[in-house]
Amino acid sequence: MKWRELTYKTRLKVLPFLFVLGFLLIYWLALDKTIVLSGELSVLENKVELLSDAPLQIEILKKRLEHLENSIGNYNEDISQERIFSELSDYCKENGLSILEFPDSHEFNSNGQVVNTFQVEIEGSFHSLLKLVHRLEQEIFLGKMAGVKFQLKSHRRSREEYLSVKIFLQTIN
Repeated sequence: MKWRELTYKTRLKVLPFLFVLGFLLIYWLALDKTIVLSGELSVLENKVELLSDAPLQIEILKKRLEHLENSIGNYNEDISQERIFSELSDYCKENGLSILEFPDSHEFNSNGQVVNTFQVEIEGSFHSLLKLVHRLEQEIFLGKMAGVKFQLKSHRRSREEYLSVKIFLQTIN
């Protein structure tokens, strides 16, 4: 069957199918690959844009890592109970606080790492106790501050009320 032998009516019926077939052929041969490559290009351009400020991001991440290591206690120096007691007693003498309780540390072994928990109870004014907690967290590093508990207690004999703080410090060896 040749194209010239067809009537105009038949040609008009076949023509839309030929257009659709031609469009699909053009899409399959040229446009499909172009669209896929265009999508890949936009993804790669975004990656290049993100990598352009990589040195700044690396510096920010290094500072963040250093801060996290300081907060969780990634130090090589060994923090002993004597050092903690010495630091606390010096601070207490300077600020009029008194150490009520300083029991032995509690050791916990987890995945080959030893976690020591030191507990200390100190009596004094709220402002001085708060300064001590701030100093232990921010200025001197004696371990990770695991917990702080302020309590209002009373002496058994004199029935006077006083404020105490229980501080839990943890070190990982």
